[in-house]
Amino acid sequence: MAKILVIDDDPQLLRMTELALERRGGYEPILSADGAEALAKAREDPPDLAIVDVMMPGLTGYEVCRQLREQEETASIPIIILTARGQAVDRQAALEAGADEHVAKPIAMSELIERIDDVLKDRSTTPSPSRIITFLSLRGGVGVTTLAVSLAATLAREERGRTCLVDLCASSGHGALQLGLRPEPNWSDLADGAELDDEAIANTLLEHESGLHLLASPVLPLIQREISGSMATDLLDALSREFEFLIVDTPSTLSEATMSAIGAATGTCLVVAGDPASVQSALGTIRALGERGRELSIIVNQTARAGQASSESIERVIGRSAMEVIPFDPGQARAMVKGKPLPLSRPDSPLAKAVNGLAEKLA
Repeated sequence: MAKILVIDDDPQLLRMTELALERRGGYEPILSADGAEALAKAREDPPDLAIVDVMMPGLTGYEVCRQLREQEETASIPIIILTARGQAVDRQAALEAGADEHVAKPIAMSELIERIDDVLKDRSTTPSPSRIITFLSLRGGVGVTTLAVSLAATLAREERGRTCLVDLCASSGHGALQLGLRPEPNWSDLADGAELDDEAIANTLLEHESGLHLLASPVLPLIQREISGSMATDLLDALSREFEFLIVDTPSTLSEATMSAIGAATGTCLVVAGDPASVQSALGTIRALGERGRELSIIVNQTARAGQASSESIERVIGRSAMEVIPFDPGQARAMVKGKPLPLSRPDSPLAKAVNGLAEKLA
């Protein structure tokens, strides 16, 4: 049963709307006569839709709309402004404040229910936006590809949504190797002149037995050629229309492709190992990226059994907490040789368990 938050300082209208929602619409009404109180209720238990009056004491309906859009918990809920102010300028103000619909009073309750039905139906048939998770490190050998492959395999194993691993490395990326796949075709076939349309991209994807898809990098390093920023953007845009999750493995440089992947990402993970050079590289990356560097999520990946700094030491030097700490797992070397990622072959292994925790936070 969908929950409808109704915010109006008119007690009679609140009561009429409550009865209509329950008896005619089959909805669960949540009532409030005060904007601040309503915002608190919405944050605590986000509704499926909000109906907001404009003229109220304290916070106006426009202010309520803006705050609903600013809060992560309520940013995506549909909002209907219900007001006696029915001019074109009032409709424009409602939309600019973040409302989805502007409805003028008075309105028959049957018509209001129809509007609610239509808005919720539109939302239910609109595809959810893709999650694009980009993995990054300017120091090679810290396990960026391993984590990208493991996260993609975890999402595929748990059937969280259609998932595609995108290997943007031009110097013989190892995504296909870790999945036990032959990297043909790969994105260099597109770069060599094939038309960059949805069908051409689909024909370039490899499919793993787990259901995970892969846009592989070329097996041979490309001489003086990297995937361009515009091509990376077009690829990610096209793939995001087909997959719920895109996991992007980037080159160990701030190339055009890397910057495009960071720009398109809903989350970027900076991978740091426990050696001094990796920590120094991470600090440099954060500073080089400026504002974007402050938005990076830190993943500490312990790539050796001993001789590396603790996660606490790394966090102290970098000056921020790690989203996840991936423990050293001796089984990873065998998994790479066999082309069977640990989340698929040994889901109870230390690495697989840690990546599952990462998946919970990112997905």
